[in-house]
Amino acid sequence: MKQFGLVFQYSFRERLRSKAFTLTIYIAAVLLAALIFLPKLLQSDSESVDGTIAVVNKTDLAVTSESLQQGVSPSYAWKLIEPSGEAEALAQLAKDDDSLLGLAAIEEKNGKPVLSLTVNKLDDAPYAEALGTYLQGAYTASELAKLTLDPAQKERVTAALQLDVQELKAGSKSMFSMYMPIYLISFMLYLLLYMCGGSVATSVSVEKSSRVKEILITKVKPEQLLFGKVLGVGLAGLLQFVLILGIGYGMILASGSGSGLSLFGFTVDFSMLDAKTMVLLVMFFILGYFFYAALFAACGSLVSRSEEVNAVTLPVSLLMMGGFVVALLSLGSPEGSLAVVSSYIPFATPFAMFVRIGMSDPSWTEILVPTLILLASSVLACWISAKVYQVGVLLYGQKPTPKLIYKALRSTM
Repeated sequence: MKQFGLVFQYSFRERLRSKAFTLTIYIAAVLLAALIFLPKLLQSDSESVDGTIAVVNKTDLAVTSESLQQGVSPSYAWKLIEPSGEAEALAQLAKDDDSLLGLAAIEEKNGKPVLSLTVNKLDDAPYAEALGTYLQGAYTASELAKLTLDPAQKERVTAALQLDVQELKAGSKSMFSMYMPIYLISFMLYLLLYMCGGSVATSVSVEKSSRVKEILITKVKPEQLLFGKVLGVGLAGLLQFVLILGIGYGMILASGSGSGLSLFGFTVDFSMLDAKTMVLLVMFFILGYFFYAALFAACGSLVSRSEEVNAVTLPVSLLMMGGFVVALLSLGSPEGSLAVVSSYIPFATPFAMFVRIGMSDPSWTEILVPTLILLASSVLACWISAKVYQVGVLLYGQKPTPKLIYKALRSTM
């Protein structure tokens, strides 16, 4: 047990001291800062007007610059001009020098207002629908004013439809509000598992190429070497994950966004993640890490040079990527067949179960069974990997063919 502790401490310290550990945190901090603060900076820039829209009102409707800013869009300067200045405004618009973005002419035909909007490009008029709605409301108010209706009757005519939504499953999770938090954390979970697993494989191959393993293998049992390294790197990875989450949460609080932020038009509110979801996330990370890290370590022991690690670990990387892709496809239907079936497949369980738990309400039985399957698979993967590791660390200059590995494994059984 003493040897295991020494291997664990050494692996943990080496991982913390590595440049990759620090660099990953720095890069994550920069990316998080860009995601959290950049939209706010862009939003503050967008508070200034985007340009001027000239409005020619040839009707009796009460149209003012202030009402247009409030009723249509505050992002533009609405300039009311006389009908005599319409030709001049049209000529200015044709110059396409951004001094004038559009010309809105309000005319009356058959007793009804007609809106004519002139722009250089259709993309320059995102406000067109809102402007039409505004004029419709102004016309309705004008026509009601001509009728002999008392205030109560006018209020009934113009009253907005009252929408009352009743939630039968109160307290259940909203897929819309949970989508982005689950997506982002699933992506971080995938990256962390991949980086930690890759670190284990690289560490094993580097020690093997430097012939350190030949000395260690005579002092420490192969199983202790494997599990000490897996646990050491895994604990460092979990610490890294917590640090990144803490940095991100601190930035969100510093940005004044409360517990959420706006990202690409989506509101990401991490307060929607309850304690149960976070505890299960950590649990599936730990189980998934043992499952994949053991496989990565076994692969790393089969190569003689660190340059060969990527080629040997490719099948494991593809399995992990497949599990992550399945989870992404399950985001739209967390209770669908794909999500349910994949949650019972070990290589996809960590990702699929987090999506199901985060975006739906599976029963405890549906949580317990995949957990036990993943636990048993992790134990089996560790046992097989220990056997491969025991043989692989002593293979030098030989291509690790399946036949060679099988023969070596039989000798250890």
